[in-house]
Amino acid sequence: MLGRIVGATLMMTASLPSEAQVPPPPSLPGQDTLGEQLVRSIETKNTAAYGTLLSDNVSVFEDGKQVARNKVEWLNTFGKKLSAKGVAFKMSPGFSSSGRLLFLEYFNSAGSWGSAVPTHCCWSYDAVAYDVAGGKVTSIRRLRGGDTKLDDRGLPAK
Repeated sequence: MLGRIVGATLMMTASLPSEAQVPPPPSLPGQDTLGEQLVRSIETKNTAAYGTLLSDNVSVFEDGKQVARNKVEWLNTFGKKLSAKGVAFKMSPGFSSSGRLLFLEYFNSAGSWGSAVPTHCCWSYDAVAYDVAGGKVTSIRRLRGGDTKLDDRGLPAK
């Protein structure tokens, strides 16, 4: 009898999907609000509000190279770009996982902060991951995307 029970149990468990989906962990407390505030501060070019969202010890990387070791260094660099006249910012709908926010940032680079105007004038694109902990951005990882937007097939968008 015990053999039949074990056999039936094995048959039942064998028919269960072996690749059962495990739900992702929830966002950290306050992470969703932080994401909203991040988008709002960048799109409204509010450097002071943006600064309040950063940890004092935030680390910032562009294309894998560390460009800032703390909030002061990063605001000295990015703050100039964010507040530059003639530069506009837009954020794409992003993604959120526990402890990380990911956005595509579009910025109009026709302002006078030093870069050449892209060929399709005037937007440039970066993928940006924000690591969060304790209600603050603790790390920013930027991947420079360039000035050509791609469509969903990977071709230059028209």
